[in-house]
Amino acid sequence: MLPSLFIAHGAPTLAVEKNAYTDALKELAGQLKRPRAIVIFSAHWESPVQEIGSADVFSTIYDFGGFPLELYEIQYPAAGDRLLAEEAAALLRSAGVSVRFHPSRGLDHGAWVVLRLMYPDADIPVVPMSVNPALTPQEQYDIGRALRALRQRDILIIGSGGTVHNFAKINMWAKPGQADEWAVQFEEWLAETLTAWDLPALYRYRELAPYANWAVPRHGSEHFVPLLYAMGAADDDRRAQRLHLSFQLGSLSHVIWQFGAGTD
Repeated sequence: MLPSLFIAHGAPTLAVEKNAYTDALKELAGQLKRPRAIVIFSAHWESPVQEIGSADVFSTIYDFGGFPLELYEIQYPAAGDRLLAEEAAALLRSAGVSVRFHPSRGLDHGAWVVLRLMYPDADIPVVPMSVNPALTPQEQYDIGRALRALRQRDILIIGSGGTVHNFAKINMWAKPGQADEWAVQFEEWLAETLTAWDLPALYRYRELAPYANWAVPRHGSEHFVPLLYAMGAADDDRRAQRLHLSFQLGSLSHVIWQFGAGTD
């Protein structure tokens, strides 16, 4: 059985960078069993109703501005998987989650940056999913939980976002590899909580985690919530392992969490 993953997608420039984090993502793909298909929740697709991408072939969305020209030349033409999209929809509906299909939306950079680093040939079918920051943490976890059976059929479930993601707190003067202490404290609280699979504490992270409102702005939680979707997808195998942590610009975290099968 494949694990589920939470992967920070960082800035769009991650797509053309080479560093310890991009190396870790490429190595992770080589260590995992090759998935039959990928279900990915992206922080950059928000919707009040759970949406599922059902295109035959996905266009590449450049949902950013002011970046180097080479980023706008990247294509990631992954195929869709309508049968898998329908199966995911059936699982969600059976859990009481309303669903609608989106046949024309492409892959935003929260999806294609991560996927291109791990599977550069775009030869694995993809089913993209929206996120809803307005839900409670438990409701977000339960959506991932509803999809856990897909992992038994070699479907890789990924949540793409960022555990510490606050542009107002970025340190433009940070040296390479330098991490702001407040961001480290939040990540270490999160690591302790996830490793213990302490859901009551995780659901109350805003009250309990140090600097939670700096790491996850109250009106900007869309990057944090994919973690809950990915974790819920491993509810039947409650093990968590942080595979990588580094920081960019002082507090923008590059982190990989693996949930379920394959963890130590």
